[in-house]
Amino acid sequence: MLGHGTKHLAALLASLIILAFLVHTVLQWFDQCYRLLREELPSRKTYFNDLRALTRYVCFDSWQHLMEFMLEGMNIPIPQNQD
Repeated sequence: MLGHGTKHLAALLASLIILAFLVHTVLQWFDQCYRLLREELPSRKTYFNDLRALTRYVCFDSWQHLMEFMLEGMNIPIPQNQD
């Protein structure tokens, strides 16, 4: 059988879920814009619905551009980079 098949599908899906959790945890730690948006929005579902709607109709140059666009739309001050 080609592909992942039934033998390894559950392991693959579990790995993807763990990877997604890891990415969100890293974003929460290191991306101040992401952290501000997550604090403001009532649930993860709302956050991802907003993200899905925006990326469906608008092409953003970068992740940072998308986060700043969302912050501006919610009237949240954009944090200054502390390089």
